[in-house]
Amino acid sequence: MITSVNCTEFLNTPVPCIDVRAPIEFEGSSIIAAHNVPLLNNENRKAIGICYKQKGKEAAIAMGYELINPISHTFIDSMHAITESKTVKIYCARGGLRSHKMAEYLANNGYDVLLLRGGYKAYRNYVLKRIECFKNILILSGNTGCNKTGLLEALLQKGEQVLNLEGLANHKGSAFGGLGEKVQPSNAQFSNLIFEALRTFNPDQRLWVESESITIGRIAIPLELWTNMQMANGIEIVLPLEERINFIVNTYGQFDLNALAEAIQKLRKRLGAEATTTLCEMTLNNQLHGVVRQLLQYYDKGYEASRLKKNCQNYVKFNMNTTNADTNCQILLQHLQIR
Repeated sequence: MITSVNCTEFLNTPVPCIDVRAPIEFEGSSIIAAHNVPLLNNENRKAIGICYKQKGKEAAIAMGYELINPISHTFIDSMHAITESKTVKIYCARGGLRSHKMAEYLANNGYDVLLLRGGYKAYRNYVLKRIECFKNILILSGNTGCNKTGLLEALLQKGEQVLNLEGLANHKGSAFGGLGEKVQPSNAQFSNLIFEALRTFNPDQRLWVESESITIGRIAIPLELWTNMQMANGIEIVLPLEERINFIVNTYGQFDLNALAEAIQKLRKRLGAEATTTLCEMTLNNQLHGVVRQLLQYYDKGYEASRLKKNCQNYVKFNMNTTNADTNCQILLQHLQIR
């Protein structure tokens, strides 16, 4: 049996999700936790696209059937490798021929199939609209080294709604942000990951988000979220310089010194050639406290310039004495309870 459903029902039905698009489409972005069982490989998809342009829709459809029929017997084996369930949900790019063809084949072989109406395009629209709903945002800001990520994790443990953008982006947002991280997702997949993180959250309740530039590494925060972040109130953590230096050294001192020096090289245009060379030499000599102290002069100036551009009159400053996330979390939550 084949049932066509909307995005809400499709996503809320807990059965294996099958993406029948070509691998190149799937690798670009996909519904989270979907499995790729392509109806056409990348080369065949390209050939059909050329046929469509040169000979029209009917010729392209005919070519598609010619390419699919010889390999259709492999689809059941692919499904068995993914799941023993006889109920699955399927989508293609726009909910067209590819997903319908796969659904028909599986239905003829005893499967119950949920078909996503509108396909991946409908899902993407659904994702961005859902992200846009979150307007009750509280921005957590502070100079580099305030352990904002740890504080967000502590808030999450206390039952607060928290969106860890840097964690989803696999990047900490600075020249050093890619150290120890996995490859970053595409922009589209980043917004899919954000949507997945927000799925169980209530838009009417506050959502903690760390202050970020619009780009984190090489990917961008979706405008639907960025616009709401720009209008949000915030909390600014202020810590003594020495606390921040010690925290940064403890955090980044675990990395290879050559990798740290390479990261400093990325700042050459802003720091100048002489300062960059000096800092790299100090890094290779393991003089990390001195390096961090000098780099924070650069980062703090950048933070201040960014702060002045934002709606920071609505930020409340908190002078903390420690980078301990649990301690700072308790202070923030107590303040919010008595407001």
